[in-house]
Amino acid sequence: MDFVRQSLAAVLVVALLWTALGFLRKKGWAGIGRAKSAPGLLESRGKLALTARHSIQVVRIGDRNLILAVHPDGITFLGDTVPSAGREPGEMGAT
Repeated sequence: MDFVRQSLAAVLVVALLWTALGFLRKKGWAGIGRAKSAPGLLESRGKLALTARHSIQVVRIGDRNLILAVHPDGITFLGDTVPSAGREPGEMGAT
């Protein structure tokens, strides 16, 4: 009888935790594995892998596109671009 009672209690606790997690995710308070940033503020626009440990990244922050070199020692800023008025949103214009 004790085994059945303990098993039901464990199932009830797991069900309550599952329900609470679902509620928190619905409200946006439980972002497991997600960054807490404003939507559309930071976006990866592209990546060019040079070697296994070196790459060039284009990152959009607001209306600017930053060109970054990523390497084992860190990140190096290479330049930035601002889209021109006559260009498509996916194209970059040099500044």
